[in-house]
Amino acid sequence: MVIEIPEAGPSGRSRRHHRGADARFSASGRERAKTLRTVLRVIAGIAVSVALIAVGTTAIGAAATEQHRSVARLVDAGAGSGLSAQSKSVVTAPPQKLSDGATLTASAPEQVDLFGDSLGYQAEPYLDMIFAETHDYTVTNYTYGGTATCDWLSRMAAAATERPQIAILVFSGNAFTPCMDGVALRSPRYFDLYVRSTEQAIGIFRSVGAHVYLVGTPIDEASQAGWDHLDDIYRQLAQANPLTVTYVDAGAAVETNAGGFTWTLPCMSIEPSCGPSGTNVVRSPDGIHFCPDGTPTTLGVTGPCDEYSPGAFRFALSVVSAVARYGA
Repeated sequence: MVIEIPEAGPSGRSRRHHRGADARFSASGRERAKTLRTVLRVIAGIAVSVALIAVGTTAIGAAATEQHRSVARLVDAGAGSGLSAQSKSVVTAPPQKLSDGATLTASAPEQVDLFGDSLGYQAEPYLDMIFAETHDYTVTNYTYGGTATCDWLSRMAAAATERPQIAILVFSGNAFTPCMDGVALRSPRYFDLYVRSTEQAIGIFRSVGAHVYLVGTPIDEASQAGWDHLDDIYRQLAQANPLTVTYVDAGAAVETNAGGFTWTLPCMSIEPSCGPSGTNVVRSPDGIHFCPDGTPTTLGVTGPCDEYSPGAFRFALSVVSAVARYGA
């Protein structure tokens, strides 16, 4: 099976779901989705305050770390570091107070373009909501499971004509689509294609003055030694372009303190729910994705997650925190 990239919709933005997927919810599914949207609005208001505290500190703050010391890694951008487009997110809320007493007030919104594969797709609702709560950002999403960076280059060029200030790239290393030329995973040719397409993406957004965030992805259950070589490439590209590119180690947000795989992590005090053992599930049953319900995946294409996803929330919070830190 070859992943077929959806065509752009009437607005010129691509549709959210896989062309062959049934996007309709059952009655119970719609109710769960409605509950999830309510939960998102609640945690977004809290999360944005937590993320912005990181601007003036080296940790996310006591509210998030009292139960899990490694949550400080959520704001670590310090190492230097399926297709959908969602309309801009807008949420009204009072100005947020920062830890140093400054007030985050409304200003001309900055445009954020999110490009990514299934991990970006699952983090997308949380990124949208948390960014919207800051008043300063609007987000357009271009995410689709199973895609690689090279699938999006023409769409990136088109998006760049709108002159976004921020571009976030979340690509974990898929090689299912034609632009990856049928290469073997982790072969020299495979990494060469990712280097070249990522450099092209950086160039596209740099030409319009946008700052690019290359987002590292987490270890999988089945990962072997050297699994993070693509993350190392992203880190090196950021180090080579320090004024225009930042690497975000967002994968660390769902790993152990030592960078290992884990199914669960201790609950954060800002989360809307907590499991009976004091932990929340942060990875899908496939050991790759975030959604706890184990939505089936075909060549990286996932359906919507209609329950709260602690892993996607942590991953998204890490990205927003990095943007907040760089902006400061």
